[in-house]
Amino acid sequence: MSYTDKQKLIETNVNYTSKDFSTIKADLIEYTKSYFPDTYKDFNETSPGMMLIELSSYVGDVLSYYVDYNYKENVLATATEKRNVRRLSEFLGYKSPNKTPSVVKLKVTTTIDANADGSPNTGQAPSSIDSGLQIASNVDSQILFETTSEIDFTASGSGDDPISAPILDSNGEADSYTLTRYVRAVSGQTKTKTFTITSPTKFLELDLGEDNVIEIINCQDSSGQKWHEVDYLAQEKVLKQTHYSDDSNRNTAYDQGIGVASGEESIIPVPYVAEYIKTNKKFISNFNEDTQTYKVQFGNGLFRFSNNGSNVDPIEQAGVTINGTSLAEIGTQVNSAGNNLNLGETPANTILTFTYRTGGGATSNVQAGELTTINNAPAGVTISVTNDEPSVGGTDGQTVDEIKNNASAFFATQLRCVTKEDYTARIQSIPTKFGSIAKAYIERLEGGTLSVSTLSYNQNRQLVQTPELVLQNVGVYLNQFRMINDQVDFGFQLDTTENGTVDTLFSGYIINFGVNFEVNYDRRFNPTEVKLNIIQVIKDFFKTDKMQFRQSINMNDLQYNILGLDGVIGIKELTLFQDGNSNYAGGRKLYSLQGAGTTVTDGESGYGFQYNFTEALSEDDIYKPSVTPSVFELKNPNQDIYGKVV
Repeated sequence: MSYTDKQKLIETNVNYTSKDFSTIKADLIEYTKSYFPDTYKDFNETSPGMMLIELSSYVGDVLSYYVDYNYKENVLATATEKRNVRRLSEFLGYKSPNKTPSVVKLKVTTTIDANADGSPNTGQAPSSIDSGLQIASNVDSQILFETTSEIDFTASGSGDDPISAPILDSNGEADSYTLTRYVRAVSGQTKTKTFTITSPTKFLELDLGEDNVIEIINCQDSSGQKWHEVDYLAQEKVLKQTHYSDDSNRNTAYDQGIGVASGEESIIPVPYVAEYIKTNKKFISNFNEDTQTYKVQFGNGLFRFSNNGSNVDPIEQAGVTINGTSLAEIGTQVNSAGNNLNLGETPANTILTFTYRTGGGATSNVQAGELTTINNAPAGVTISVTNDEPSVGGTDGQTVDEIKNNASAFFATQLRCVTKEDYTARIQSIPTKFGSIAKAYIERLEGGTLSVSTLSYNQNRQLVQTPELVLQNVGVYLNQFRMINDQVDFGFQLDTTENGTVDTLFSGYIINFGVNFEVNYDRRFNPTEVKLNIIQVIKDFFKTDKMQFRQSINMNDLQYNILGLDGVIGIKELTLFQDGNSNYAGGRKLYSLQGAGTTVTDGESGYGFQYNFTEALSEDDIYKPSVTPSVFELKNPNQDIYGKVV
């Protein structure tokens, strides 16, 4: 056989499906025996030749692993590293939040004297406290909140007067008054950072040097021009929010209202006006997994001249000169390319000042009554603050599975909401500065109304009712995506007083439960270890991340997982409960509310709604979901799992 013929035979006999150590080793041995029979014959495991074969097999196995791993990490469905999952999700247009801030309704009070006639001396009331009032937790001083709007204790004349309550002396007469205002506050701390920019750079990147940026509030250059954050550089329009800050009386900050004659008291506050504008001054922000910091990136254009009468200033690409005999001709040539191809300016010969907020995360979800310390109270103003309700919405970012699911759903919506799934995906992608939604459920009612049920996380990643402030933000956010005929309704009115006012407003329902088990074990195994393994399986099965609205619980799946453990030979009992007995839970009632929103006096505080688990269990061991949109939750797995092995 000639050398050429032998070479062709070798090439045709290479097995490209061999990728692990054993198969590569076997192929190399067979290869050596077939094509070098007279050169090498010692295939003893301790021979030098076998050492080389095994080393080659080892290298081949490692290379095959990394080839497969790299391919897997470049496909969203199979990727496991969070950095890769985030990167791939951005290709689909979905930008997952790294951290989300917690929001809270803050109660701010001040005290004023009473006049001689017993009326409140309103002249002593603080007129205006600017936004940015910083409040610290009395449990952890590192947890900070800031107010997002001004606080005015004076009478507005618009139906939005502060709540007044008299403080009576020993004779029962008003000695002073407390004035109360409620204001929205978000977790985090406002910071600033400046960058000096000289020569222009295409797609300039700036590193803020922070790992927990939750919102970029403002970016302004040395000439006073504002730069706007966008989702992507090709985005044409930016939502501009203008405040009536130059109106000292704020009269024009209120809509006259339908049916209200000119000059009469207005009752509808409209302190902001929103409009969409086109601008070249824009940037995007991203969390860099390599540096673990936030970076901002600008476009690739240069400002050339001011084009009066246009919302968009013509720009040219940095480093490229556009020919033209006049400014008008240049403007025509630039605009003819289409504004949708405009990736924005890159700053040059200026100083950029970024104002941003850091903080957030699950630890920022504080309990009621925890926000009482004011760090920057205005001089000469005496006020006190507290939070009557816990703050919610702060998260440490989405898990890998959550990013995958949300990215797929987000891509399918195509910037509009038509189906229920579209609305669900859009709700869970709300910008972090407006709050966070952990679970969402959409139900289309008769007449086209969409009933939205939501739940959020607290600092322990336990489900809680979504605050009204967050729901309001979600409603505004959905307006730009919903179909014109769709009406969105948040919450259910469960308890209504005789005069028609709503006492209790709930959105999604939480059904908490405990687990009781009795398992037979093999005597050859340690019973304590068997029990701990069972408890861990139960915890993993009922992880809150896995539970969704209207989801049933298949106990057969849980039984299968338990029976697969070493040492388990049978299951005598495995049930979910809310009402404990003398054998387990010591009679604890793992609920605090009934269906009408009424409080159960002997129920366990901090738990959700009552549910009849006995009636909900079907013949095939499946717990049926509640008719009312709700989520099953094993709220406290470390204390609500009871069991024994026998």
